[in-house]
Amino acid sequence: MRLLPRVILPVSAAAVLLTGCGELQEVSGTVDKAQACLEATKIAGEIAAKATELANNPDQLEKALGDAATKLDSAAKKAGDTTLSEALQGLANAYQNINITDVNSAVDAAQKAATDTAKYMTDITQACAGS
Repeated sequence: MRLLPRVILPVSAAAVLLTGCGELQEVSGTVDKAQACLEATKIAGEIAAKATELANNPDQLEKALGDAATKLDSAAKKAGDTTLSEALQGLANAYQNINITDVNSAVDAAQKAATDTAKYMTDITQACAGS
């Protein structure tokens, strides 16, 4: 009869540990998602301000969009949520696909960046609000 408590105790302990690990991963994923949401909001705000400011400077606007795309790509990889990751990657790709060749295209690019940011921020906001 002494064998039963010796078997039950380790099995119970293992079950508690496994449950705790699952909860820890869930908390970690939530933190990653929250961090990605904060990062996306920050990046979008910076681009909104910079795009207007740099509309007459093609080289600097192209660099700002490239830097923002890199940061969004990094946040997407750490997001811990598929919907959020896809939205972040979509915005990063949109920034990377903006072609700037001269001042005229920089003005158009600034407008496109603003439009793309607004579009994807709707998706990002919805993904951040979801659980």
